[in-house]
Amino acid sequence: MAGTAILNEILDGIAPSHRQAFRRDYEAIRQLPGAPTDLQEFLDDFLDHCHRLYAATAGAIWFRGPNGGPLSMKSSVGFERLGLDNGHEHDHLELLRYAMSQNKAFVVKPYSAPARDTDVGNPTDSFVVVAPIEHGGKQLGIVELFLGPTPRRGKTNSERNHYAMWLDHLVRYLCQGVELRFLGSSAPLQPALVNLFAAKAEIEGYKEAIRRSLEVTLNSYAGMSFGSLRNNQTFMRSVHELLEENGLRIACAECGAPSILRCQSAGNSKTGVFLYDHYLETGRTFHGGPSTFPAVKLVAKPPRRRSV
Repeated sequence: MAGTAILNEILDGIAPSHRQAFRRDYEAIRQLPGAPTDLQEFLDDFLDHCHRLYAATAGAIWFRGPNGGPLSMKSSVGFERLGLDNGHEHDHLELLRYAMSQNKAFVVKPYSAPARDTDVGNPTDSFVVVAPIEHGGKQLGIVELFLGPTPRRGKTNSERNHYAMWLDHLVRYLCQGVELRFLGSSAPLQPALVNLFAAKAEIEGYKEAIRRSLEVTLNSYAGMSFGSLRNNQTFMRSVHELLEENGLRIACAECGAPSILRCQSAGNSKTGVFLYDHYLETGRTFHGGPSTFPAVKLVAKPPRRRSV
């Protein structure tokens, strides 16, 4: 089932009595891209299920006009109850424009700014989850869900941030449905594309679960040494082989670049030092030098360098 890893993760934070309804709406959203509906029906159905999924009080889908024109509301639910027509339309549109410049969803508290260095804010008394609609490298629009002054779900900062990540996942299905409706409904192309998109989403979920699992395992050895240079090098070879199999690298602690962590002899050290081996614009570079295995952050393996 597509998105199984992500679904199970978020279900852990939902009361058991709500999980069945949550799963039902999520499965309905997964099926929407291939449903025999036109674009407007698809947008309305998507927003309706998201509205229930989040126990939201209101929500809307906005799309940018042709050639980068202004945002236009394409679907809404409960929007008229927000009071934005009482002089707050401009502030709200500024928040949406800010969201268009972001690459992931975020949560804004009532009457608050999304970040310290911004001069835009949420003009309502409701928590709002906002997600940019990005497809093919282009920002197409915005999905926003208002959770109310006292959210029924997402009652803590951690839970609300989790729900922001979840909305990014759901927007993928929105993009699939929009694209398929522009392509047309000729069988068997549409169901085939739906299945391919679903498989891609599931694979991405599995990859992220693997990355998190490996990162937790490796960080359990942070601050440790294996007693000799040979032992440390044997450990690092095994680490590299495992990361290579899963398309991962270790982010350099100094510059953040994807790197291979190696253990090499240095001076009088009997156990060697750990170095981040990577290629920068200046050429092959080694950063680091701790004598024990460092805490690590795993990132995607970069594309192969082209030979000059």
